[in-house]
Amino acid sequence: MKPSNSRWKDHLGANVPPELSAEIDVFEHEIALKKQGKIEDKVFAETRLRRGAYGQRYDNGQRHDGIAARQLAYRDATTTKGPHTLWDAPGMQRIKIPFGGLNARQLE
Repeated sequence: MKPSNSRWKDHLGANVPPELSAEIDVFEHEIALKKQGKIEDKVFAETRLRRGAYGQRYDNGQRHDGIAARQLAYRDATTTKGPHTLWDAPGMQRIKIPFGGLNARQLE
């Protein structure tokens, strides 16, 4: 895990409810286990999808450019974050907002 990824507690620690902080800690631990090859793709896919982290399949690392299917160059072409989803492939993040309540201060 990148050192920058562990800084969320430095900035938000006091503002994050303990149960949410614990959930984030568990997810970070599961990410570390997946990167070590200790969690299977299907199991990790389930846990990350429940938390709103979606991987893009990109046709098994290829994209058609209008002329031909071309291999996309990823730094790591072996590690996956789910079935047929390369670890470095772009993804999207769904953010849970309880009751739809969000203010400008929370976006900082």
